[in-house]
Parts: sequence; C-alpha cells; structure tokens
Amino acid sequence: MKHKFMVLGLLVGALIFTSACGMVSSLLGGRSSGTVSDLWADVPRMDGMTKADMEMPLAARLALQAILQGRMDFIAYTTDAIPQAVLDFYSNERMTGQGWSSEGGAGCFGSGESVEEGTICVFNKTTGDKSEVLAIVAAKDAELNKTAIFFARVDTSEDATGEASN
Repeated sequence: MKHKFMVLGLLVGALIFTSACGMVSSLLGGRSSGTVSDLWADVPRMDGMTKADMEMPLAARLALQAILQGRMDFIAYTTDAIPQAVLDFYSNERMTGQGWSSEGGAGCFGSGESVEEGTICVFNKTTGDKSEVLAIVAAKDAELNKTAIFFARVDTSEDATGEASN
C-alpha cells in the first residue's frame, strides 16, 4: 500500500510542476473539466472555486491511467486564491470531519517559497471494503493568472486492484 501512495505522490508531484509551467492543456485534443461533473459530496468545497475547462497534463494523465487502469476520477477548478489558501483550507481537521484521514497527520505538503507555486494534499478513506485516496493539487497557472486545483480520487480497494482479498 505504501508503494501505491509513493507512486501516486510522485505522479501528482509531476502534475504540480507541469501545471506550474503552463502545460495544463491536453495534447490529445478536446478539453474537459474531468471525469466527474461536480466535486464529491464528502470533499468540502472552498469558496471562490470555478469549474475549469482543463485536463491534467498529458504525461501525468497517461501515467496515472496506465497505473490505475480507470480507477481514478478527477475534476479541475480554478480560483483567485493562492496555493497557500488551498493548503490552509484542506486542513486535517476539516477533512477528518468528512471521514478522510492522512498518514502521519500531514495531509497537505508545502512550505516556504514552494507554496507560492503549488501544494499537494493526500488523504485516504476506508468505508467497509472500499479504500480510496484523494489527492488535491493546487498550482499557480501563469497563463490564467489563477490557481488551478485538481482533485483526483482513486479507488485503492483490493478488489479494484485485482489482488485477492484474504
């Protein structure tokens, strides 16, 4: 399980850097705001977010699709708020109230000058036999002069990964 979190963290980290460089638009044509039409009910909605017409950067999307084999949904938003405000909003306390937890109590990452460009938050949730990981990536988009926020929800249940349950 830790391997999955590490791979997801690395891929989402790549997403931050490619988003910050203005590579938000897809190279495969067409634009969408994600695979779901709205933010999930158990994920708090920060004030001032607007659903965005953008996709994950191509490299991150292809890598995630290959590893996760369709078990990921995502949606994109923009906000005038800075990435630090996103980090502050998605606090452990707020997310715990919605049933999410974070490994080691550090749900969001970023400090100092790096927070000005982007942050990442990773939470997990287990309900019955279903396990999920939620990644929230906020990155400054120089082209839009806004902060792009990507929410990715991944089903990490053993049944979803093809592993046998014991």
